Amino acid sequence: MIDVLYVLGWDVGGWMGKNNSFVLIKVNRTSGKLNWFYNDSNYQIKQDNLFDLTDIFNDLTNETIKSNLDIVLAIDAPLTFPKQFIKFLNNNGEYIKKPKLEIFNPLAYRETDRYIYKNYGKKPLSASFDRLGNNTTVAISHLRYWQNYHPIEINNLEFNENKINAIESYPALLKPGKYKQAFSEIHKLIPVNIKEGTDQYDAALCSLMAVQFGFNNNYDDLPSLVFPPAERQIYKDEGWIYHFALENIHK
Repeated sequence: MIDVLYVLGWDVGGWMGKNNSFVLIKVNRTSGKLNWFYNDSNYQIKQDNLFDLTDIFNDLTNETIKSNLDIVLAIDAPLTFPKQFIKFLNNNGEYIKKPKLEIFNPLAYRETDRYIYKNYGKKPLSASFDRLGNNTTVAISHLRYWQNYHPIEINNLEFNENKINAIESYPALLKPGKYKQAFSEIHKLIPVNIKEGTDQYDAALCSLMAVQFGFNNNYDDLPSLVFPPAERQIYKDEGWIYHFALENIHK
């Protein structure tokens, strides 16, 4: 296994505005030391353009992306739409009936969204029905573009070496409120000049989840990451929201 793991947290903003933030951590696999790389300001997508992954990596670290690096991208945005929503758009005969609750609407929410709701009582925003769809199209467009130049695997259910692993992460579960700091054992790992309530702070939380993914839950200073349940086909189809196990976190 390569001695160094790179993880890049991306708090995804929309197509407009300066609300995309990237935070990168270079992790020594032997010592577990975290070296943080970030900028004070957010990133803005230029007109008729997309972010270049190599440029972001170089801007943060002054290094280039090499073919044999272990990299995890942890992205705070849905990387897929509900399977039945896609079917609904492509089949004129497809329809649904009124669900018991909004979260059970298969056009609006994925199985992984319902997992979060059932286990933590928090309802993620819908990629197809809410404004979050804007951010989702940003994330998916970039991943498809980056795949033209890099060996990126999306929605991995396990870490793959010598690849760029792209996973969906959910920092909102780690905070008691949107502008609050994360629970203490998570917050203490984040550099003091990355302030809570900022896009950069959420990108940092994504990076920490990416660390645990790259360590296959063997990074001792972080809570365990929740991987998909044993029945995985729906999560292969619709993706999985990676998140820390809250029962292992001292709030």
